[in-house]
Amino acid sequence: MDAVTKSVKDMYAQFPYPSPQGGRQKYFELLNLLKFFSIEAAYSLEGKTVLDAGTGTGSRLIEAAAVLKRTHFVAVDVSEVALRIAKEAAAERGLRNIEFRLVDLTDDSIGSERFDIVLSMGVIHHLSDPQRGLRNLVAQLCPAGIIFLYLYGGIGGQERMRRKQIVSLLLGSDNRNFERGISLIKGLGFDTFEYGWTQNVDDETTRDAMIVDAYLHVNEKLFDADSLIGLLNGTDLGSFLVYGVTCGSAGGLFESRISPSGTSRLPVTPIAQHFTNPTVREAYEALPLSEKYRVLDLILKPNGYTVMGFKDQSLINLHPDCRITANALKLGSMPTSRA
Repeated sequence: MDAVTKSVKDMYAQFPYPSPQGGRQKYFELLNLLKFFSIEAAYSLEGKTVLDAGTGTGSRLIEAAAVLKRTHFVAVDVSEVALRIAKEAAAERGLRNIEFRLVDLTDDSIGSERFDIVLSMGVIHHLSDPQRGLRNLVAQLCPAGIIFLYLYGGIGGQERMRRKQIVSLLLGSDNRNFERGISLIKGLGFDTFEYGWTQNVDDETTRDAMIVDAYLHVNEKLFDADSLIGLLNGTDLGSFLVYGVTCGSAGGLFESRISPSGTSRLPVTPIAQHFTNPTVREAYEALPLSEKYRVLDLILKPNGYTVMGFKDQSLINLHPDCRITANALKLGSMPTSRA
């Protein structure tokens, strides 16, 4: 285990996240993601095997497993403390469709089992080597496998980074003193949260865990459209799309088309309002999809991306006009950055 991984592990041992004090019924994001995907892609989750990589205290996964009883989940994390909390919570709910394992995602021999779906929500950006960790996770996919990631957005995350820098300067060499950091953040009035941390917090333990995760984390990397493409290009995935974005305190499914065919039963990013001028609209619609991603990244300024990656066989059964297929970018042929 490298020094960065150990620091992250030690931080979560002190402040498990999500906090077990916060009420597990509040964390439905993972269940909603799987249900949205199942509806949109007409994909049955029954009998599927799902890896939740970086499950933390299991709050989100447990809600999914409690509803999707015919789906088998394997939950892994680097923190013994978090896994103990997760195991106890799953046992209290009487869940039998989750296995828990202690795993370091940067270890290249994390296992030979193959999964239909891999979830790693809010984890890759905390690894000492994000691309190495992602490659290891992609290696866990079956030939028609799908991976979902949640990654921090750089453009929309600038205000949080500004606040983090202020607190870091005030802490000085005492930057591992989380209690003092929490006190400083509260004193500065920085204890407000972007989408992803916005839960109904009714106890200080939960709020403190959110503060540490959002503002005092010992290691994180933020992504924009270019670095996101670069991250995914370094794997064995065949294609990917930004499945959804979070912007400020709201979230929606990502759509790059101004006038998509058909109607979606799910909320999508309303980009048409940005292209009402005919000249602007024509210029945008003439762009290749990768360039549209870059334009929308600058317009929408996401503070988070839900990314969906596919092995080569994964898109075969999806309709070419569906939102997922229409917004998917083929990997391997695109430049990883702009000049």
